[in-house]
Amino acid sequence: MISLCLQCCPLDLGAAFELVQLICDLEKEKRPETEFWLIYRKDVPLWVPREFEKLAKHKFGRAQAFMARNYDVGWPSGSNMLAMSSMMEMSILCRQGTCRNPAFLLFEPDCVPLAFDWIDQLSAEWDLTKAEGREAFGHWNMPGSIPDNLHMNGNACFKADFFDLHPQWHVGSGNQGWDFFYRQNYISISRDSYAIQQYYNAPTISQESLESVEKHGRRPALLHGIKDGSARRGVRTMLFRPVST
Repeated sequence: MISLCLQCCPLDLGAAFELVQLICDLEKEKRPETEFWLIYRKDVPLWVPREFEKLAKHKFGRAQAFMARNYDVGWPSGSNMLAMSSMMEMSILCRQGTCRNPAFLLFEPDCVPLAFDWIDQLSAEWDLTKAEGREAFGHWNMPGSIPDNLHMNGNACFKADFFDLHPQWHVGSGNQGWDFFYRQNYISISRDSYAIQQYYNAPTISQESLESVEKHGRRPALLHGIKDGSARRGVRTMLFRPVST
């Protein structure tokens, strides 16, 4: 089983809480073995950790919000620092025995689950990843045919103590995202998975397109990159559609 680790900054609070509510609504019963963590930037409102825990504890065995240990704003510095803080926090929770799962999904509010059993699908992919001796899986970006552009997007699943294993693979430069700056490192220990698909920086998505998303000929468990609320609304329409009699 994997844990969930959602990143949150003041710019995406609305999307983050819509996503948290959707994730909770997808679970018909409480999942005692699943952990849901929120890593939030220090400039988010004080109600954020309280409301997150109130929502998530109803459906997940362990749910807690932590303030990011590093801080910056803007892109890519703000995103890089928040991601590093999330990786760091997961390793600390792992060392403490608070995080009891072997891996976690690091994700942002522009991600959306595509199935009721999305966590189980990602957990099964982690078992396969571990069996192959790798430490992460996600969506490999392959724009064009330039080898140097090959990289794994940071919305991905990682070994729980990943930060302790690779403490130098975070933050990167001031003009590139961490996942691209360290792309060769991450490609070397990861695998491209059908379970996570990406439409990078897509402004919106139609219902028809959402319901036809595929990767490697299969239906993914998670879609990343839709910037408005259309994917979250579309998933509700798709999965909670009344059954005709």
